[in-house]
Amino acid sequence: MRSVIFLSALFLSQAFVSYGQEYISLKETISIPSDSVFYLSLSRKKLTEVPSKVYSFKNLIGLDLSKNRLTKIPDSISSLLFLESLNLSKNKFEIFPNQIIQLKNLKTLKLGRNILGYIPKAIEYCPKLEYLDLYDNPISDFGEGLASLKTLKTVDLRGMMYNSKTQESIRKQLMGIHLLFDAPCNCID
Repeated sequence: MRSVIFLSALFLSQAFVSYGQEYISLKETISIPSDSVFYLSLSRKKLTEVPSKVYSFKNLIGLDLSKNRLTKIPDSISSLLFLESLNLSKNKFEIFPNQIIQLKNLKTLKLGRNILGYIPKAIEYCPKLEYLDLYDNPISDFGEGLASLKTLKTVDLRGMMYNSKTQESIRKQLMGIHLLFDAPCNCID
């Protein structure tokens, strides 16, 4: 177990700051009561599925599953009622994992560096989402769901090749949301 030294305000809630522990393996949690695990990082574990043990941590606030080989999320994720931050960056998702919409307290969702082509309308059922990282995904369709999220403040769209016309179209579709883009490419629409 290691102490959390630097906390990103977008990634962790104030509640987690007061708990201050980050578990970086399931072995570390063996002697810990499952209701005392608030942040779990299983990054870089070569996971192809989420270990079922994760769902026993009912008080999880932050879950980092980045840099694995995940392609789907099971419905069991809905048991994590208090989850506010989920990092699924650098996995193998080709389709937006709709199971995420069951996480009603989710504020931060990181899906950067996957293979997502569209964002489903169902994302509108994440009523507390504030930050969405879609960095370096080949997204061509943002759907209607993002625009209806009242709490969404920032969407990271860097790492994507959009010309200025496409960027402007996305800005109009997602008005009122801070969008992070790279400089527009000189590519044809």
